Amino acid sequence: MLINRGKPSTYIRKAIQYNETELLEMNKNKVGPPYRYGTLFVIAAFAVKCIYKIGYRQASGVVEDYTENIGMNYKINFRTIHWRISEMKKEGIRFSIYKIRKNSIDIVFDSTGIKSTNDGEYRSTKYGKVKIWKKIHIAIDPETHKILNIEITNDDIADVKEFLPLLKPIKQSNKINAVFADGAYDSEINFEYCTKNNIKPIIPVHINSTGRSGRYRRKHIVEQLGVIKIRGKTHGKIPAKEIRRRNQKIWKKNSNYHKRSIVENSFAVFKRAFGEYTFSKNDKMKEKELLLKAVIYKFLT
Repeated sequence: MLINRGKPSTYIRKAIQYNETELLEMNKNKVGPPYRYGTLFVIAAFAVKCIYKIGYRQASGVVEDYTENIGMNYKINFRTIHWRISEMKKEGIRFSIYKIRKNSIDIVFDSTGIKSTNDGEYRSTKYGKVKIWKKIHIAIDPETHKILNIEITNDDIADVKEFLPLLKPIKQSNKINAVFADGAYDSEINFEYCTKNNIKPIIPVHINSTGRSGRYRRKHIVEQLGVIKIRGKTHGKIPAKEIRRRNQKIWKKNSNYHKRSIVENSFAVFKRAFGEYTFSKNDKMKEKELLLKAVIYKFLT
């Protein structure tokens, strides 16, 4: 897999195969000069830039050299790559991410931070620069490790707010058995949505929860921590924190909660492949960059 990731043919060959067919559809009824390169070819050139961590000019040189060696002549200009990426619709990129062909799946949720610049620790420390992060929230298939959906936010957005935006597009076309996520996604609204849609939420509740919550979340508090709640009142002595923690540990083992850790492997692969920072200058392009990286990552896994 790592060897194939380093070959330009991994990204460019298939794009060349579909380029003519894609151009016929794209140029149909188009006003103005026709497109010379299909969307897949542009994404392939962008993939070369991201994987090799080079500039747009160098990426266009790699593409030109490869196509010349196979007897073709695709001299895509670096400005063309950037312009076509900037013109892409985010909705179309998202569709190619969460397009799934399974009838029944499990999903794992989590988030991680991506640096908005690559200044390095020395510059940040010496000049007192405040680090700015982009946060990526992803849903993955624990069997294939493929990204099913992704949301890009600023670093001050809580994970719990992105649970439903990640889940609903996948739910529209697939039967979801269970959702595995950490305690950052613990909320009444999330438990309610899962219950009403026959999805099993494997989400640990806060260890200090006592049962004074909505009825959908309350059931999971009782199940995980051993807190008894009947008709809105806590009956008997509330278990000590050590007992609640032990009860939740047993629940995690029985519910296979630790399947959630699979997403950490995906984050590690994503950051090794593309780096821990974005190279785009404005927020609009940063979001498209990360969405397209998710598409490329899905192709590589």
